[in-house]
Amino acid sequence: MPRGDKHQALVAELLAVFVARGFTILAADGIPGYPVPRRFRNDGYGDQEPKAPDLYGFDERQKRFVIGEAKTGEGDFETEHALTQYNVFLDQFDPATGLQAQLFVIVPAGKVAEFNTMITHYIHRDYWPSIVVVSGSSA
Repeated sequence: MPRGDKHQALVAELLAVFVARGFTILAADGIPGYPVPRRFRNDGYGDQEPKAPDLYGFDERQKRFVIGEAKTGEGDFETEHALTQYNVFLDQFDPATGLQAQLFVIVPAGKVAEFNTMITHYIHRDYWPSIVVVSGSSA
């Protein structure tokens, strides 16, 4: 399966997780029937470019936005683009409530430990509670 197909399979799998958790899906990249997620402003991280997630939704129960990103583990965990994404997505706060968005990252099951090691090395510990790593069956 080409890398793009693996990525898209993980996006679809994470979308199913969002739906199962009862999140309102606001946008989903490459999924028919959903708008493409908007790019979030970058306040000075990494490559300085705005970043769009794979999924964007709202958790009505916790009253906070949820952002979803899929990573295949094939050289896409620690790129400048990826590291910038994590920081930009974790820097999103609801203007009405001030609550930080929760970042869900889906990776293949065999890559979870590698991702967790990487994320704790690169992301400030204050942000760790807002990161949910999902073990994917795809890819």
